Amino acid sequence: MNQANHQDYAEEAESAERAGAWPQAAALWQKASDLADGLDERHDYHQRKLFCEGKIAIDGQLESIARRALGIETLKTRKSDSLDFHEVSVWQLQEALRLAYQAGYDAPRKKQ
Repeated sequence: MNQANHQDYAEEAESAERAGAWPQAAALWQKASDLADGLDERHDYHQRKLFCEGKIAIDGQLESIARRALGIETLKTRKSDSLDFHEVSVWQLQEALRLAYQAGYDAPRKKQ
C-alpha cells in the first residue's frame, strides 16, 4: 500500500476548495505542507491554507449576521424546505447587509 505524499494531499485540498469545503481543504493543505520537500512548496501550501482559513472566518461572520439580523440558526444546507427557506422582512435584510458591509469595511486591508 502506497503512502500518500504532499502532491496527493494537495490534489485533495484543491478538490475540497472547489466544493467550498474550507475546513477540510485547510486541513489537507496543512498535511501537504508537513510532507513537502522544498521550502517553496511548503510556503505555497501554507498560503493556500491561510486562504482557506480566511474563507472559514468569513463564513463564520456571515452565519453570525444571519443569526443576529435574520433569526436564521445556520447557513448550512439541511435539505428541507422548512429549514432551508426563510421569510425575512426588508428591514431585517437591510440590517444584515449593513452588518456585512461594516464587517468588510472593518476588515484589515491586505497590502498589494
